[in-house]
Amino acid sequence: MAKILITGGSGLLGRAISRTLLELGHQPMWLSREAGQSGAILKFRWDPETNFIDPAALQGVEYVIHLAGAGIVDKAWSPGYRQEIVNSRVRSSQTLYEAITKQGISIKKLVGASAVGYYGSAESEHSYSEDDEAGTDFLASVCKEWESSYKVFAQSGIQTAIVRLGIVLGKDGGAYPKLARMAKLGLGTVLGKGTQYLPWVHLEDAAAIFVKLLFDETLSGTYNAVSSECQSNREFTHQLATSFKRKVLLPRIPAWVLRLVLGERAISLTHGLKINNGKLISSGYHFKFDNLPTCLADLAQN
Repeated sequence: MAKILITGGSGLLGRAISRTLLELGHQPMWLSREAGQSGAILKFRWDPETNFIDPAALQGVEYVIHLAGAGIVDKAWSPGYRQEIVNSRVRSSQTLYEAITKQGISIKKLVGASAVGYYGSAESEHSYSEDDEAGTDFLASVCKEWESSYKVFAQSGIQTAIVRLGIVLGKDGGAYPKLARMAKLGLGTVLGKGTQYLPWVHLEDAAAIFVKLLFDETLSGTYNAVSSECQSNREFTHQLATSFKRKVLLPRIPAWVLRLVLGERAISLTHGLKINNGKLISSGYHFKFDNLPTCLADLAQN
């Protein structure tokens, strides 16, 4: 049984990873704003803004999973919220590292989250792999700083893996419940041009990828965590409707309308790239949900 400390554990992906670890007989623990208990999981208090972690949180810990970060589309991108998006990722990494080194904790591995937003928002038919350069827009700069914050772990001898996540599809949170609600009502619609790609990964696969990278000592570095299929927004919208035996009847929403409503956040809906998962496949990972109809059929079940 291994002790694994997780930041962002109460989020959609954190909960799924924790369930997987518990099923395997391990002991996941969460860093949280409030100490306490969440089912079988012990929560320890931390506050990255003040560089505080309860020293007890790291006792006996062998592995760390870092997921914490403010929501990208939760609020308008004011200058203050832009900084919060960055700080919630970068400063929390620094807080973790400083606590680990200060207490002299021997960590076997850290697996940190990132996102495929790293590659930017260019319109392209190129299939982006881990070797491609970062983009130049705001989301790409966030991911670049996020990933840079993990370098100190690797430089100190802690084996480190980074997971560039696509859109995580799960019943209990994230984008899927909102999209599914509209599709069930026959109100699903194509966003922007509809030709932008929507790289996705089923929640079960996302959790399993983190667990594989955590315990496989032969794997380090950066991995794109997306399914092998990468549909356009138009294709995704129609297949989502089909999963509920509905059709897409409404006209598409132009990008300018989305920008009017969401401001700069609209770029996360109107742009998307084709992402290559070949490195992850070569590592030996086998997807449970690697095509969209199977994924959506699973999620559509009550």
